[in-house]
Amino acid sequence: MINNKPSEESIRSRFNSFYNINAIKQRLKLGNGGAKHEFDLYDAGKLIGGINTSPWKNKTGSNNTGGQDRVSTELLWLSLWEGKEKRVVVLTDLEMAERNISRFSGCAFPNKIEIILFDLNGQDFIPIGFIP
Repeated sequence: MINNKPSEESIRSRFNSFYNINAIKQRLKLGNGGAKHEFDLYDAGKLIGGINTSPWKNKTGSNNTGGQDRVSTELLWLSLWEGKEKRVVVLTDLEMAERNISRFSGCAFPNKIEIILFDLNGQDFIPIGFIP
């Protein structure tokens, strides 16, 4: 952990322990072309997802569109995934979690994607909601 910001690896390890699964980082092929994406969480037949530690706003208090774009991109890849795995996005910023749920409210996603907050203080995972 650098500057109190947990690493993706440490969050994945804690996630596995918390949910009693064995998710790994895995680069997977999507569709029947050449598309590939590296998912931060993958346990075949059980779960697929991403981890993002970006805040909604940057250090100056303005919109952190880079972080917001990365979360939106992860939602796209999870929507394109054709497997039966449960889809999740783990975020460390509550505002990022809540605003993304609100942002995509009412949109027709092919599968539900659960948004989970990793509480940095309590080191717990808190389900926030679903997209859609």
